Amino acid sequence: MKTGRHLRPGSPAVLIGALLLVFTVWLQVALNPGGPWATLLDNIHWTFAYSFAALMVWLALRDCNADDRSVRRWIAIALSCLAVGQWIWDLQVYLGWNPFPGPSDAAFVLPGLCALMAFAQIGRRRLPARQQRLALLDVAGFALAALALVLVMYLPRGTQSSALQLTVLTAYPVLLLSASAAGLIIQLYLRLRWTWRWMAVFGGLVGQSIVWMLWNSGTLDNTLTAGANLNLAFSVLTLLLGWGAAGWRLQVNTEAKFDRFCEGCIRQMPLAMVAMTSTAVGLLVLAEGLPDVLRAILLGLALIPLLSAPLRQSMQLSERDRLLEAERGLAESRARLEYLAHHDALTGLANLAMLRERANQAIATADQTGRGVALLFIDLDQFKEINDTLGHATGDALLTHTARQLENIVRHGDTVCRHGGDEFAIVLPGIRNIAEVVRINDKIMRMAGGSAMVNGHELPLSLSIGAAFYPHDAHSFETLLQCADIAMYQAKAVGRNGYRFYDTQMSADASDRVQLRGRLARASERGELLLHYQPIVDMQSGAIAGAEALLRWQHPELGLVQPASFIPMAEESGLIVPIGDWVLQEACRQGAAWQSAGLAPMTIAVNLSVLQFRRGNLEKSVTSALRASGLPPRLLELEVTESVLMEERDMVTATLERLRKLGVRVAIDDFGTGYSSLAYLKCLPAGKLKLDQSLIRDIDTQSRDAGVARAVIQMAHELGLTTVAEGVETTAQWQLLQNFGCTQAQGFLFSRPVPPEQFDLLCRNPPAAAALTA
Repeated sequence: MKTGRHLRPGSPAVLIGALLLVFTVWLQVALNPGGPWATLLDNIHWTFAYSFAALMVWLALRDCNADDRSVRRWIAIALSCLAVGQWIWDLQVYLGWNPFPGPSDAAFVLPGLCALMAFAQIGRRRLPARQQRLALLDVAGFALAALALVLVMYLPRGTQSSALQLTVLTAYPVLLLSASAAGLIIQLYLRLRWTWRWMAVFGGLVGQSIVWMLWNSGTLDNTLTAGANLNLAFSVLTLLLGWGAAGWRLQVNTEAKFDRFCEGCIRQMPLAMVAMTSTAVGLLVLAEGLPDVLRAILLGLALIPLLSAPLRQSMQLSERDRLLEAERGLAESRARLEYLAHHDALTGLANLAMLRERANQAIATADQTGRGVALLFIDLDQFKEINDTLGHATGDALLTHTARQLENIVRHGDTVCRHGGDEFAIVLPGIRNIAEVVRINDKIMRMAGGSAMVNGHELPLSLSIGAAFYPHDAHSFETLLQCADIAMYQAKAVGRNGYRFYDTQMSADASDRVQLRGRLARASERGELLLHYQPIVDMQSGAIAGAEALLRWQHPELGLVQPASFIPMAEESGLIVPIGDWVLQEACRQGAAWQSAGLAPMTIAVNLSVLQFRRGNLEKSVTSALRASGLPPRLLELEVTESVLMEERDMVTATLERLRKLGVRVAIDDFGTGYSSLAYLKCLPAGKLKLDQSLIRDIDTQSRDAGVARAVIQMAHELGLTTVAEGVETTAQWQLLQNFGCTQAQGFLFSRPVPPEQFDLLCRNPPAAAALTA
């Protein structure tokens, strides 16, 4: 149907026109009920109303989604059965043949069944299995209560009717009442909006059932006349039902107030069922002339809903307890995530976000009081050797031990933070003079002068500390942190295990850094940069599903320089932009080369820096790398950390959205080390979430960590994100992650980052990780 000035079949104007026509025809009968044309005119407005209502719904099937179309189709079938039954009735009247039950009655019974099917289809598609069972029990209880009520009303009057006649008379209202109950129950369970269209559907079904009950009572009492109000009600209610179904859409109301209203109504279902059945029992007691056998049968029928009500109530309470437990678990998980957003997952110290907040508060207070703020930047000397020789577990235990010691040393009101890796920072507010900072540094040095017993190992504890002051050295938190960092590197340069205060004349350290920066600037030209690849493994099959490209620097004099040594410098100097372009080109080239060599297609993941968004033409770089290599865009995955997303959210999001439209995939890297905000994830054009190893490390030993990891994975899946666990090192971690539903994993359990030729061998001879899926 065309829109605009043309009337749609289910528009209010069409309904009003049809109602006026029906009322006009009926009025002719009502004014002269004994006239020769009275019966004919009644049949005319019935036939028109039933046929027109069915036509409205059939025409409305063109413009709706699958769920709406399924409901409308079944209601259209119901109305078509009603129309067919009426046309058969017209033929019977014309032939003067009016048996009961007759052919028309077979069609009149079907609308209630079809309406039931309409609502059953919605429940089957949208309700979980547990709620489907509860809804089915509710509908069955109302159907039995309605059957008992109708039979109690009919049987005393129908002593002269046959069993078949009573069955047909009972089926009309019982099926329609059951369909009405099913519609209301589905409406409440799905939290659908109470629109005028829905009210027309529900009111039409309920009204039809009541009118049928009154009509059948008149049939049994032989009191029916032409032009009665009941005759008009059939046509009006059918037109309302057709109009409502033609425009009803399944729209969910997410308001908390409406959700509470629906939940309250659902809890009252057993009470309503009992009330309806009690009415039937009361009428049964008052009924006269019923044989004892029929009375006993009806009493037994009425007792079934009464007995099932406690069962339904217990199931409802069980469901409510389950939902409350799930909500409690979700609340705990959210609280844990909120905690992790401001605290380090390993040590429980404040993270960088809270450090920034506390430092800015201290700076604001210092401006008012005239006192200063000191920032200490602390690094564990030679920590990498401990990690490499004794393992990450021992390294983590040493970090935790150091964190506790630092907390015991500082003053009340100072903030100790884990900045990342093996670095800590301390904010000292309200500093009067340098002597206060010297005393705290001396305490830390005395603590560091001994050794720490960690995991059965006696480890030397060596710390390098840099200190900077506000407002003497810097006028903002970022600059203050940078100055303390420079001073810490100076402390390392002069022999470690000591502290230095920031001095603008630290020329020796600056010279070394400038020299290294110069070497890094020429590293790409001299072919010193290379990529290693770490496999990303599918949790279900154990097969290699992708590779993360990791940058390495092979210097002829310095040897293999680790990323932690030069990536921060590249970020600081801006060299990360051309280096990032080279990484994109090389990773895409290698990915295409592996495909040409016969390896199965796999995603190549490349990490991005915020500077590539700010300074570089990232879209052009990505497009150029794909075009030059011939790698399909779907096999390139760009990894962006949370900090990058939060620093330049709007600009980064817009750029990633344009890249996603090119076919490139986007992943959120190191989730759990920064803001850890699931609220932001739903707004980002990402398809994958990579859980940082700090969330994975202790899931096989700490139930709380396992609960957090499971909650993050489940909520990420609810947002439609693929999940990747980083830092998987043990089979126990693998099995837990597999149980949690994690999609992919990477870590030392499968392989360390390796050169391209070794990765090629890994793909052709997969590691034994695939056996874990057995």
